[in-house]
Amino acid sequence: MPVSFDSITPGSNWTRNALAELWSYKSFHAIARGVVTPKGRNLLVLFVTEDKQEGLTQYADRLDGKTLHWEGEENHQNDERIARSPRTNDEIHVFHRPRHHEPFTYLGRVIVTDARMRSNKPSEFVFELTE
Repeated sequence: MPVSFDSITPGSNWTRNALAELWSYKSFHAIARGVVTPKGRNLLVLFVTEDKQEGLTQYADRLDGKTLHWEGEENHQNDERIARSPRTNDEIHVFHRPRHHEPFTYLGRVIVTDARMRSNKPSEFVFELTE
């Protein structure tokens, strides 16, 4: 089964292992990054952890009600695609957890309401939940 959200409801909890199994990936490693872009799809999946493990990049990400404040990847790999998503109809879905090693909660689909592109540090994005 390709990546689909038909059987995932907002507010449900998931581990990467469970999602990898649901989406028929060989292992969770296929979705171990913070931004997952399934091949050939107008889809981005964000895995957001607020309190990250020591030793990992400490992005300043936070959920405030239905607003997600999120810093893009240091390598800026998906920044432009995320910023353009309102015009390109790329769907962005978010899994969020307050602390590392906890299951993620599926928040649902989000839209970009603000994007501040940076070159010398992570870009800053603001998303609003649509569900």
